[in-house]
Amino acid sequence: MLFSKKTSLRLIDFFPERLRKKIILGLTSWLIALLCGALIPLSFAPFNTQSSVFSYLIFFPLSLFLYQLLHTNTGKDAFFKGGLFGIGLFTVGVSWLYVAIHDFGGAHWSLAGLFTGLFILFLASFYALFAWLIFKIRQKNRLSDKQLILFFIPVLWVFLEWLRSWLFTGFPWILLGYPMIETPLAGFSPFFGIYGLSLLVLLIASLFIIKMRLIVSLSIILILFIMGALLNQIQWSKPVGKPLSVALIQGNVNQVVKWDRWQLEKTKQLYITMSKDQWHHNDLIVWPENAIPAFYHTLADDFYHQLTIQAKNTQTELITGLPIYDDKTERYYNSMINLGGQKSGYYYKTHLVPFGEYVPFASLIRHLMHFFNMPMSGFSTGDYAQEPLTIKGYQVVSTLCYEDVFPQDMLTYMGQSQFMINLSNNGWYGDSFAPHQHFEMARMRALENSRELIRSTTSGISALIDSKGQIMVQGPQFKSAVINGNIQPRTGTTPYVFWGNMPIILLFLIFFWRLNTLFYNT
Repeated sequence: MLFSKKTSLRLIDFFPERLRKKIILGLTSWLIALLCGALIPLSFAPFNTQSSVFSYLIFFPLSLFLYQLLHTNTGKDAFFKGGLFGIGLFTVGVSWLYVAIHDFGGAHWSLAGLFTGLFILFLASFYALFAWLIFKIRQKNRLSDKQLILFFIPVLWVFLEWLRSWLFTGFPWILLGYPMIETPLAGFSPFFGIYGLSLLVLLIASLFIIKMRLIVSLSIILILFIMGALLNQIQWSKPVGKPLSVALIQGNVNQVVKWDRWQLEKTKQLYITMSKDQWHHNDLIVWPENAIPAFYHTLADDFYHQLTIQAKNTQTELITGLPIYDDKTERYYNSMINLGGQKSGYYYKTHLVPFGEYVPFASLIRHLMHFFNMPMSGFSTGDYAQEPLTIKGYQVVSTLCYEDVFPQDMLTYMGQSQFMINLSNNGWYGDSFAPHQHFEMARMRALENSRELIRSTTSGISALIDSKGQIMVQGPQFKSAVINGNIQPRTGTTPYVFWGNMPIILLFLIFFWRLNTLFYNT
């Protein structure tokens, strides 16, 4: 050592002792908030699918973070702790965004990092706002601890999750209720949906920190889990008609070359070859989103015409995702089509991915990054009042890509539909958390609505999911595969289909009424 302990100095040693303690304590509490946020995504897929224990781990970093907020002395400190929690949460939870921008979007690592970082900061601002508002509510000193912890904290958190799900087109990712699909609490999903599950997660985490007899807190938690298990035994829908045999065709064309012109013929032959043995043995053959990366009108007279003839001759309907150009409006759409059915039809995607399928303020920022010139990044929005697809005589709720992460968008026709279908391309995100997280959300939609789900993807995770959100058959990732199984059409509705998010929104209204009373009434 060049310096002894007596002569070595640290920067912090120049501060007075009292200030040194404050700095160390402050930095430690900020680090804890950051780590608490970073640990939350470990409760989501793919971790909780390996062991449901990971789902239960969500309560501990969440409880620790809430405990920190209740012992914060200034609004500024609360704001920074909330922001750091959000940074930790989304740096781990949406790290896949960097993969999409850099690895497949072609952006330089610095620009990809900058864009990802700015997006994370935007998402983290919701939690900074949450922490600051909780501090301000505490400051009023008109609430009991039980009111603050068991009502204001859970409802405010879920309100901000709900706000995040539609503000600026919405990004309802990493909602706290999703890991509960691997626990008995999943039984509440057909009643109150994903936001109801998030509320339960916050309520249970709050019970760990409230000043209440331990036996009372544990009893409430146990009762909630028992209720969830009992509710999960209820069959909210019943089978109608015979099961349909399904073949999911997962081509696994590398995303790097998928849109190259020289690859088109190879891709067409790949899907034809993989489907060849499936025509006479299945009711449905399902290709994924944009399976053939060419406009429908350029292939309609030969390629798709031959497929339609094949489908009718074998009485096997082919469902595929494809881009469609409308020469009347000069717009193109990310679409789904049914070939060979008695009632062929189209579905145009209504909830587009910002910066992926369309570019906000395109004329201003397209020249900044090659990423924003991705193939097919100028789609138009489909009509929200489209007639649902009919497949094998059944009405179907159709979604493309991440549309199925917006539960409220699927409710309009759910009561009259018999099953669900989702076509996705998760190839943009490589071997990251994104495909697993998305798959978990798709399972939650099946459970909320008590409908079986066909999910066909380009490179995985392709699967058939039952009305309880459980996997019936699942294909591999990053491999060409044909996944065979049966889907059962069902009828009947869950309470969530009937009332949607109205019970949760009613809670929000009560929250703001109480907040108004707290701040403005003397």
